[in-house]
Amino acid sequence: MTLRLRLVIALVMLTAVGLAVFGVATYSLYARSEYRRVDSAITASAQSVGRNLDGQAGLTNGPGQGIDPDHDHDTGGPPVLGPTGSYAELRGATGKTLAAVLYGSTSSSRPKIPAHLPMHQARTVSSVSGGGRWRVMAVPAGPPATGDTVLIAIPLSSVESSLHHLVLIETIAALALLLALAAGSWFVLRRGLQPLETMADSAEKISDGDLSQRVTPSDGRTEVGQLGLALNTMLDEIESSFRERDATEQRLRQFLADASHELRTPLTSIQGFAELFRLDATNEHVDMPVIMRRIEEESARMRTLVEDLLLLARVDRTRTPEQEPVDLTVIAADAATDAVATAPDRPITVIAPEPVIVRGDRDHLRQAVANLVVNALKHTPAGSPVEIEASSEGHVARVVVRDHGPGLDDEAFAHAFDRFWQADAARAGTGVGLGLSIVTAIAEEHGGSAHVENATDGGARFTLALPAASEIDATQPATSEEQVSPR
Repeated sequence: MTLRLRLVIALVMLTAVGLAVFGVATYSLYARSEYRRVDSAITASAQSVGRNLDGQAGLTNGPGQGIDPDHDHDTGGPPVLGPTGSYAELRGATGKTLAAVLYGSTSSSRPKIPAHLPMHQARTVSSVSGGGRWRVMAVPAGPPATGDTVLIAIPLSSVESSLHHLVLIETIAALALLLALAAGSWFVLRRGLQPLETMADSAEKISDGDLSQRVTPSDGRTEVGQLGLALNTMLDEIESSFRERDATEQRLRQFLADASHELRTPLTSIQGFAELFRLDATNEHVDMPVIMRRIEEESARMRTLVEDLLLLARVDRTRTPEQEPVDLTVIAADAATDAVATAPDRPITVIAPEPVIVRGDRDHLRQAVANLVVNALKHTPAGSPVEIEASSEGHVARVVVRDHGPGLDDEAFAHAFDRFWQADAARAGTGVGLGLSIVTAIAEEHGGSAHVENATDGGARFTLALPAASEIDATQPATSEEQVSPR
């Protein structure tokens, strides 16, 4: 069964139980009220009925009145003294019936009165013949010494008829109410559950793979709206996760393809030189020193690539880097010294007015700054200057490498930190396009970031931003602006 049908059935059943309890309680109270009314009528007529029976039995001088129970004819006399249709009987101390009358009725039906009946306690008895029930009460007749008893019985036909009418009215009203309640609750629940049915349809489409679907309503005003809002938030996160997974898989496939390409190139060269040596080792035109030098160069190139890949793999693992105080000014100065040794014609300037302390892996940070400097030397004209600046502002420490080359175009901005990407589509030179991606990985490893921008007066500015250490543990002296001269 649907949720709507179950709710309607449950509501109707609960209401039916409530109406049944209400009907039973009403019937009981009304029946008790009617019985009390009959009992009051018996009590009110007891004295006059007793005198009438005494006269009929010859115990007094009063005339007999009423109807002889053994004859179906009126005895005449004054008006009836007992309730209409009631039966009265006078019993002696021995239990013998001394007189009996049936007031205002020609019926021969009489109550079946037990031999012993407690005084002033009403009881319901059946008839001697035919149907119907009677309400009977015993009261003393005359002085207590006589031991005579008056038994008065009133038929309950009118009471039973009223109770039957009450049951009929309650039954019809209850059925009408339950029918109206079922129809109304079906309509209300249909409108109220319509958003849930819409959500179910949307969920079915989503299960078929359409993650762009969203459920409605999705607001916080109702419980259904809050559910829709939660589902939409969950779908956004799932869709984002799937997009991120697809992008990661695409990057992984591209990474493997690029790595295979970069490793294949030196391997092909080494294989070619080895075959040349094997086939023409005795040929005087084969320059053995050149062949061995080229094999050594390609082997070194492949080793560098493998080391870079291993470094990226280590950095990509989710782990906390080595936590030790590192002075970025010292690392910047060391990178400048290495750059001077590599390119003696370049003016390298280090700007570091004070120690810049971060906490992290010293070797990784040294690698990141060195890669930025090597990238500046590689992609700028010979002899152009390079500035390295280390500074801190608030809780952020920065190392900025500024060159005076042509700057970056739009494509370079979009892919500068991608793995195996190079501005030269032909991949000329000895690089493999991992330097800046290593910088980004190391920055993220330390909770920082790396970005690039073109300087207003030409050239590019590569920035490595890291969280500054909360407590400065500077072991190196403050360094002012320093001009590193070429050697």
